[in-house]
Amino acid sequence: MPSATPPLRLSETFGIRSPRQVLGDLREIVRDGIRGRRFQVGLSSAGLLKPRLSLPAYLGRVPADGLAPIYNLFDRTGGGTFYSQRVSRARCRDFRGGRLAYDEHDGVDFVCPIGTPLVAAAPGVVVMIRDRWLRGGLTVGVDHGAGVVTQYTHCARSLVSIGQPVQRGEAVALSGAAGIDLVQFFPWVPPHIHFMAWHRGRPVDPFERPGESSKVPWSRRNTPSHEGTTGAEPMPAVSPVDPRELERATRACVDPRVRRELEALADVPAAWAATLEDALHHQREAWEFRETTFALRPSTETATVRLSLPLTADAYRGARFGDTGAAAREG
Repeated sequence: MPSATPPLRLSETFGIRSPRQVLGDLREIVRDGIRGRRFQVGLSSAGLLKPRLSLPAYLGRVPADGLAPIYNLFDRTGGGTFYSQRVSRARCRDFRGGRLAYDEHDGVDFVCPIGTPLVAAAPGVVVMIRDRWLRGGLTVGVDHGAGVVTQYTHCARSLVSIGQPVQRGEAVALSGAAGIDLVQFFPWVPPHIHFMAWHRGRPVDPFERPGESSKVPWSRRNTPSHEGTTGAEPMPAVSPVDPRELERATRACVDPRVRRELEALADVPAAWAATLEDALHHQREAWEFRETTFALRPSTETATVRLSLPLTADAYRGARFGDTGAAAREG
């Protein structure tokens, strides 16, 4: 019998979809490299080369203790506020005050072998499947209600479709090494999932400092795991959006490709909003201004959405910090 899931092709693994895509991306690299907008590296970037993490993962090895190494944490100095696709490490600080991050890093990176099932971190509805090789390749987004969206980036293959409800722990994609950053530094940068939590259009850190109370925390404080997340959970309604603000923000977009992508989603407001939020943060150059705020989502959402580890429970039970080797746990 044929396999239910065909094996990944090399092109899927690295997110190379077509010659046209490659040529378009190369033009963008040249244009924005000349302008100094993106792709900034320096001597500090060498700290991101981690062969002790990358080589075992590329060989398909899962840690015997079931703890996924965390390659980078959310940058508390600029993550979620600015984005320039820099990979320098001049000002970054993670939630612990350490340097397990790089400047403006806006998520949490979990190292995992190619083809690892990536799972929904909470019940929700799939609202985004976006493929931009210059920003991590294939990305799947899930709306969990209360203005919360999670993203799973560097995917090789999506296993879901827009509008599909998913339960916590249900596979949404297979991990890959997609995107310019992983391809450019192969095999010294480990294959990983870039996991993002968004609250009302802004990336946030699910890890908490002492005294903090996040709207999108891990299900157990500072512990990405599957513990305490079993059993049936109600499926949340997708987060409400303001269609007038969606239209206003789309009209203001000056990049024809991005604008066409947004206009094609006008009949699916939840997908329109999630894609627009992603573009406003990661493709700010598609708008002529730097500081204009769009109120895409009402401000009345107050519920807390608790997240579990976005890696399959068949292989992973938790995570550990890639710099110290200590398990990420409550505290």
